[in-house]
Amino acid sequence: MGNPFDWNQVAGALSAASQAHFGNPGQELGAAKSGAFVTPLAHYGLLRFAGADAQSFLQGQLTCDMRQVTPANALYGGYCSPQGRLLASFVLLATPQGYLMFLPAELADAVMARLKKFVLRSQVSIEREQSVRAIGVGGPQAVAVLGKAIGQAPARPLEMVLYPAATLLCLPGNAFLALAPAVEIESLWNSLAKLALPAGSAAWDWLQVRSGIPWISAATQDQFVPQMVGLDEVGGISFDKGCYPGQEIVARTHYLGEVKRRLRSGHVAETANPGDKLVSGGQSGAVVVNAAPSPDGGTDLLAVVQTAVEDTALHLRADGGPVVRLDALPA
Repeated sequence: MGNPFDWNQVAGALSAASQAHFGNPGQELGAAKSGAFVTPLAHYGLLRFAGADAQSFLQGQLTCDMRQVTPANALYGGYCSPQGRLLASFVLLATPQGYLMFLPAELADAVMARLKKFVLRSQVSIEREQSVRAIGVGGPQAVAVLGKAIGQAPARPLEMVLYPAATLLCLPGNAFLALAPAVEIESLWNSLAKLALPAGSAAWDWLQVRSGIPWISAATQDQFVPQMVGLDEVGGISFDKGCYPGQEIVARTHYLGEVKRRLRSGHVAETANPGDKLVSGGQSGAVVVNAAPSPDGGTDLLAVVQTAVEDTALHLRADGGPVVRLDALPA
């Protein structure tokens, strides 16, 4: 794809869509496992919520408690249908100009359009963020890279630290977001690419799978109550904040303990994709939520599994595809 060390070439090549790798997938996945990589995160986007009523508006639309989103602390959250099924999952950040929602790019426009329908007389604007860009830095050596290029990395998941060059956000599993003004992103990329291996989307996706944090995509929209993907376990649901779309169903699931499907990590020898069904005894027993190539071959994945079949053999396909090995999620 040209020179991945030059931001202008990277941005040009990725203007239409993300790219799984920059020419050496094995090396890039190896950096995610035992080194450090930097990625343009073209498959994620940012929505900006601004205005006097932005906090109260979002409080009435999302699963998380907006009062916990501060300049020093981001928060996971979800946006549900009236039936309590997730339409999107995201990270919310507070900035002086309003709130930023970091979410898969393929969902950004639809989520924005749906939320705009409920603005009514509220003083809130919702737009695709164009003036700020996010770069991903990941791998066991990411902290050292950020320390040299920007400043000491935040140590606690969802902690944010502001530096002159960028705002850093720590995510679980050796993954960090570096956010900077779009006019300065080239300089930031060039600094980081001198210290960490430029990589495509697969390296970042693998870290997200390994961290056990699910991301809803177009293939899995409107299928899961938030507890099925463990959103409550990472602070993405508040049960005492008041109403939002689907709140009654989410609350009933919580208080009655009716979750019969739960998130598990897994591995399969072949390629798997979000939305794939995992089959037990000829019947669908699980759905792949996220998947990424593994540095050790095959695919690592997150799947929502029916508790009744989680101890049985699950196959990738109904025609007797390879068995999916399931494991517990990381703590």
